[in-house]
Amino acid sequence: MQRITNIGCLLTMSVLSLAACGQGGNTGAGAGDSRVRLNSNNAYSQFGDYVVHVSAMLTADLTPQVAQSYGITRSENQALVNLVVLKRSENVGGDTPVVADVSMSAANLTGQLKNSELREIVDGASVYYIGETTVDDRETINFDFDVRPKDSSRQLLIRFTHQFYTR
Repeated sequence: MQRITNIGCLLTMSVLSLAACGQGGNTGAGAGDSRVRLNSNNAYSQFGDYVVHVSAMLTADLTPQVAQSYGITRSENQALVNLVVLKRSENVGGDTPVVADVSMSAANLTGQLKNSELREIVDGASVYYIGETTVDDRETINFDFDVRPKDSSRQLLIRFTHQFYTR
């Protein structure tokens, strides 16, 4: 009888563990949220015909010429996040940048909202979405993006997490 009870407990724990595995992973920023999770080590994700790349850095790392041409203030405590949406192509030219409706919110790990405005930058055939926000040393920011490519009704939900090290 004790052996059957032990097997039953083992099976119950296994089922609960497997059920919990299906709720986490690389997607899901919270209860009921199906955001794809990205970070510095995994900074892009494919959504059918679309690929989204996200990166972040301190604005102090930009050259003065680049910062000036895009109206960005260079600072050790100012972060820049950059998002690019590409439509996949089998052609020799490769993937093509696309215009999208993009919104972003940012918060640190304590839930403090970070002021940030997202801007669309069109530079020739390239399309970028950039946002700036202030950061402290070792502060980790969660950037939540809602992206809808121009010729699509599909909403792409992304959470990009990045820890910043100021000097």
